[in-house]
Amino acid sequence: MSLARSGVRRFNKSGYEILDAGIGHGEVVIWSVDPVTPRLGDVYLIESGGRPYDVSVVQLTQVKGGWSARCRVSKAV
Repeated sequence: MSLARSGVRRFNKSGYEILDAGIGHGEVVIWSVDPVTPRLGDVYLIESGGRPYDVSVVQLTQVKGGWSARCRVSKAV
């Protein structure tokens, strides 16, 4: 998935956006304007389709005004 593409959507009001279309393939992308940038290996709990998932950051990219993190997905226990 290319993060540097034209027509990128604006961040939502909360400052975070989770793109989970690839969750079935074991990947999600989190974008944010929050100044606190995650680190490689950080683990977060997200919910998608009513199910909890642990996601770990495997790639970080700085984008204008924020960052994006590509994350590997596993089911939360």
